[in-house]
Amino acid sequence: MNRKWSLSLQASILVILVAFTLSLHYMLLPFPHWVHLVHRRLCYVPIILAALWFGTRGGLIVGSTISAATLPLALRFDGPLLDNQDFMEILFYLGLGLLTGLLVDRREADRVRALELGRRLEAAERFAAAGRVASGVAHEVRTPLGSIQGAADILAEDYPRDHIRRPFFEILLQEIERLRRVVDEFLDLGRAIPLNPGTVRAEEAVQEVIRALDPAAGRAGIVLEAEVPTGCSLEADPHRLHQALANLVMNAIQVSPPRSRVKVAASERTEGCVFAVEDSGPGLPDGSEAKLFEPFFTRRKDGTGLGLALVKQIAEAHGGKVWGETLPSGGARFSLLFPRKAAAGPGGGCA
Repeated sequence: MNRKWSLSLQASILVILVAFTLSLHYMLLPFPHWVHLVHRRLCYVPIILAALWFGTRGGLIVGSTISAATLPLALRFDGPLLDNQDFMEILFYLGLGLLTGLLVDRREADRVRALELGRRLEAAERFAAAGRVASGVAHEVRTPLGSIQGAADILAEDYPRDHIRRPFFEILLQEIERLRRVVDEFLDLGRAIPLNPGTVRAEEAVQEVIRALDPAAGRAGIVLEAEVPTGCSLEADPHRLHQALANLVMNAIQVSPPRSRVKVAASERTEGCVFAVEDSGPGLPDGSEAKLFEPFFTRRKDGTGLGLALVKQIAEAHGGKVWGETLPSGGARFSLLFPRKAAAGPGGGCA
């Protein structure tokens, strides 16, 4: 039975119980007093059930309904208010619904919080395990890669720009640089990221990323656009902000078709500065939103699945977050939130 039908069934049961107990309340008027006392306790049942099933709101609604229906009986009493048993019972109905509902809501909040903490702990353990494996591999690759790069730098002197084999040598240098970036990502993955926060102008940060990646975008036939308000600044580690933003922009370039655009924007929110990168690609695969930032999850054949995981790690080190969404017009948008105050630095924000 799905949740919708379950809620409908519970609501129907409550309506029947309330109607039954209230009808007895008026039908039993000629009966002895002890019968009325027993019947009043029967009214507790729908109130408690409503609070258990629907929390504070359910307990108060059913308690108020029963109270309103029994109020005419309480008003018929001519004696002192403290001797009015029907009126005291009404107060008890309301108090029972409120107290039971609050306890149920608190228990539900604790349960949801425990599930969320468990999910985060599990994700952190997976992330740490992946980081340990990645760091071990990276350390083994780093030494021979350094030797290869050193040898390539020496050989570069024998291949001037006009040499017929220079294009092949350029490919070698580009692949060495790509491997170096992969090794750096492996080493960063899963370990605590040290931060050196300072005041960063969002406009300058975006322009630096665009200048750095404009050649790569040009080779792919992609046009990079910036949309950043002047005067927007924040407290963040400039190097790590550049690293995270560059990863998002590079991903957008790689998934966008030729002769399309990638937009990099920044905006101010109450909680801080948000950098958004919009691409012209196919959007996010259905059901992949929860896995996008897990290590080694990738949609590309040549991807490592480390870029977005590292972006998430950098954002969380600053006390921020990152998320992705498919745009209605096509493509995807990745948003990177940096709070007004970095986790390891003085306060700041978008102004």
